Amino acid sequence: RRRRRKKKKKRRKRRRKKKKRRKKRRRKAKPQGSGHQNAEGHTPPAKAGSSSRDEVDTAVEEVNKLLGGKLVLPPPPPELARHGARPILTVDRRYLNANTEMRRIFGSNVVRAEQRKRVAHSSTRSRHVQTTILAVPRDTWPKMDKPGLSMIPVEYKDGYQWFMFEHSPAYQKVQCMFWDAVETFDPNSIASILNRYPYHVDSLLQLSEVCRMGEDITMAAELIERTLYCFERCCHTLFNISQGNCRLSYSRAENRPFFIALFRHIYYTGRRGCHRTALEFCKLLLSLDPEGDPLCALLIIDYFAIRAGEYQFLLDLSNQWDKSRNLSQLPNFAFSAPLAMFHLARAEGCGLQDTPKADELLQQALIGFPSLLLPLMDKCGVVVDSGVKTHPFYSSCDLDRDPTALRVLIKLYIERSHSLWKEPEVISWLECNCRRVVARVDSKDPLVETCTEQRGRRYLGTPTNVYRHVVVSEFEHVVAVLPKEVTSRPITMYDPLPPEDSTAGYSRPERVQPVSSANESLISLFLRSLLPSFNLQAPGANPQQARRQQPQAGGGGAGGGTLGTQSPALNLQLALEQLTQSLHDLVAQLRAPLGEGEGQGSGEEGSSEDGE
Repeated sequence: RRRRRKKKKKRRKRRRKKKKRRKKRRRKAKPQGSGHQNAEGHTPPAKAGSSSRDEVDTAVEEVNKLLGGKLVLPPPPPELARHGARPILTVDRRYLNANTEMRRIFGSNVVRAEQRKRVAHSSTRSRHVQTTILAVPRDTWPKMDKPGLSMIPVEYKDGYQWFMFEHSPAYQKVQCMFWDAVETFDPNSIASILNRYPYHVDSLLQLSEVCRMGEDITMAAELIERTLYCFERCCHTLFNISQGNCRLSYSRAENRPFFIALFRHIYYTGRRGCHRTALEFCKLLLSLDPEGDPLCALLIIDYFAIRAGEYQFLLDLSNQWDKSRNLSQLPNFAFSAPLAMFHLARAEGCGLQDTPKADELLQQALIGFPSLLLPLMDKCGVVVDSGVKTHPFYSSCDLDRDPTALRVLIKLYIERSHSLWKEPEVISWLECNCRRVVARVDSKDPLVETCTEQRGRRYLGTPTNVYRHVVVSEFEHVVAVLPKEVTSRPITMYDPLPPEDSTAGYSRPERVQPVSSANESLISLFLRSLLPSFNLQAPGANPQQARRQQPQAGGGGAGGGTLGTQSPALNLQLALEQLTQSLHDLVAQLRAPLGEGEGQGSGEEGSSEDGE
């Protein structure tokens, strides 16, 4: 109580001092400006030493000269400016904060109590964190000085400004260290990089994936938020996320981590139930490259639009982009558009029989994708009407017989959006339209044959961005459908399936391989398959290395430093010795906790050096 009283007294003193300062400032500001006039009623001219130009304008001009010219914020495209319309992918900054949506859902008291727990459990606090839009910075995050990541404008084309991230020479060295750490398959090596460089974005992405695989979703989401915080601090001043006219190329290697971080943040935000926040981030992700859509944001934006209750936005997007992007050929838009229209009709007080437009769109979707109905109902746990289930139109449609592209799209939609169809009114509306579809098939509606022919011509090939979307989404049942040509390729989670036209500002320096696979023995190849870090001829790998490099007795002065000059028994002995040492190292790595390196920081490095 005494401490509280002292704190209250100090606060009162501070408030009094602030009030006194404000009064003094107001008194000084009164005689200046237009109120200070001479006897004739005119304002006296400015002094000769005073400058009419503002200091801020002068500083901006100096910065523009250093950057090579004055940059102007790109205006909206001509067609939008002409009609005064708002772009469909405009991001509303008010809904980018997940905590705001959590307060709206659960109440401010619950969110504040949770934040107080986090602050109480945190051992260190930092008050230097800047406020950003994409991520809410936390007090426990380390200080960010200069990470070596920056954004520069590239070109202005067709009403859109293109930007690009670039790495400094120091950041490039850290990136090479990260590539070496990834090849060791050791999460502790990546954690050690983050201890020294806490805002290396690729390390944050990779370690977040390791935490997710370890079911530590909270830490994984926090690492992604820290990645977005780093990117936003490094963005160009003209990079405006809310207007939807700033572009980034996915083919640029330095830009791709920003796309991956946005996609994973959408995933973690959706897990928290903040669907409106996830929808705004979907708009942002799609607006960065709407033509290429490298991560297929169109496959998830409909789900979050319905979850957030933004039905009109989904219908507007479908109507505007259907002609150019053929959104009706995607199963998720074919079923989500009538579902959004049905919810809009319900909000207006219409019954099941008063939704003719939604009924027509849903019947077209059921005819166009007949293999989706039964798996969807099975996923929802709904028993389908026997007249519909045993009808040849649906019973003969097997999902495994569809082309790979269509099968992937349908399974993605079922795994992600099956919960949207569990409402009783939606189920009854769906069953009613299924009976109408059966009647249309029996009456030989020409639309049935047309859709059958279109399914045979389309979906013959699967774009790479769809595979990339499946890999990042990580639905187990959908990943199992991917062809071998995709699963056999090495996939890194910080850069899954890079594009063929990938470019970068620098290349990785060549590394000299210590051992050639052509000269390795059968035992060495077998041990390398078990332990990728196994290297029989690595210098200093074991105590017998010096003995192998010594000249043999009676060898005529020829040096015997190669494996071929040794006897088979000695080769086997050396291999077993190094295998034992490698197994000891592997067990030590498995025992070391993953989060131990982050909590202790530099103290662990000192202890490891002492142990060595």
